[in-house]
Amino acid sequence: MEIRTRSRIGPVVPWVGDITTELSQQVDVMKQQWLDRLAGDPASFARVEVEIHDHFRHLADQMTASLLAEATAPGEPPESGKKGGPAGPTDRDAPRSRGG
Repeated sequence: MEIRTRSRIGPVVPWVGDITTELSQQVDVMKQQWLDRLAGDPASFARVEVEIHDHFRHLADQMTASLLAEATAPGEPPESGKKGGPAGPTDRDAPRSRGG
């Protein structure tokens, strides 16, 4: 099944085999940018941390769409459901306490 992002005319979601290479390349590029920013301004850590979480959420969305495209038989529409929006915070997103 062909799945597109953002709209019916948006870009086609790549297959899982293609997307893993693409995701790896994206992470490598972003990692270097984040390292450069932190080296130049260690106080920007909080902003960089939020960017990292946002970036990996986007990568997870790409992987999920790719898996759905591959798992769905050609011509078979995916089960309809509520369109996902930004996920709310979970316990895993909560700040960790440092003892006490």
